Amino acid sequence: MASKRDDTLHAGEMRLPPLPGVESTRKIQVRRHGPDRRVVVPTLRVVAGRDMLRYVTLHDSDDVVIGRDEGGSLVLDDASVSRRHARVTSLADGSFRVQDLGSTNGTAINGTPVESAELRPGDHLEIGQVALRLDLLSLEEVEHLQSVIERLESNNRDPLTGLLNRVWLDDELPVHLAAATRLGVDYSCLFVDIDSFKQVNDTFGHQVGDDVLVGVARILMVGVRETDACVRYGGEELLMFLHGTPESGAIEVGERVRRAIEGHDWARTNPGLRVTASLGVAGVRAGESVKEWINRADRALYAAKAAGRNRVMRAT
Repeated sequence: MASKRDDTLHAGEMRLPPLPGVESTRKIQVRRHGPDRRVVVPTLRVVAGRDMLRYVTLHDSDDVVIGRDEGGSLVLDDASVSRRHARVTSLADGSFRVQDLGSTNGTAINGTPVESAELRPGDHLEIGQVALRLDLLSLEEVEHLQSVIERLESNNRDPLTGLLNRVWLDDELPVHLAAATRLGVDYSCLFVDIDSFKQVNDTFGHQVGDDVLVGVARILMVGVRETDACVRYGGEELLMFLHGTPESGAIEVGERVRRAIEGHDWARTNPGLRVTASLGVAGVRAGESVKEWINRADRALYAAKAAGRNRVMRAT
């Protein structure tokens, strides 16, 4: 999780820990907007593709260089990105300016190619084929984003999606389940399956199919707490385990995730692409094994598929 605010810093500043693709410790001049004086952090975040969720924060009078060069502020791995592709400058008046650095595949804002132009919150910045968006995030949102990335980079992870793999499912989940059972703590499983995934592969190709898996995995990770777990079960099947959450609460989480997947801007992954998912939910029963628990969530998923897909069904 991101480190807490350092009290030795000046008021209105914080430090964030390093993360993949972002230069180490950055000082942020946070802005306060609106009558509630809510602290916000201008943040450029990748919204599609293999680099999805990678981000960099912007602060006053500073330059951020984006490209494939490891020495840049935001490192992107996509082959369409030049080594030093573009620069984003934060100006003293609170505005932001983008300058293309002579890249091979160009820089665009909201689909319009630019050499140098103003970048506003909510704008999409296209670096080659990589889409980013400038958002004003709260400190809590930045910390959560940092936490998600750290978990995606930790051990026992599926190499494509960054989710936990079957090793965690076989070795660690039984321990967590036993502890929850002993303490009388609720625990729920969500079985997630991407709808018509074979059709996605057949229509758009396996590269896009992989990007869809990565995107859905990131949406799941952003939608849960640090105490929850997301696992790649196999193919396009994903599992979520919500500690301390009864089946009724897991239904709400499932609906939120389902809406996030359906509402995601998949056209930025590939034009014409739409993605939905079906979910089955099962709260664990006393004395139930991991296999029995997952099987009940799987049966609920099957019911969601049979009922028309893009919906959440509960085991009970």
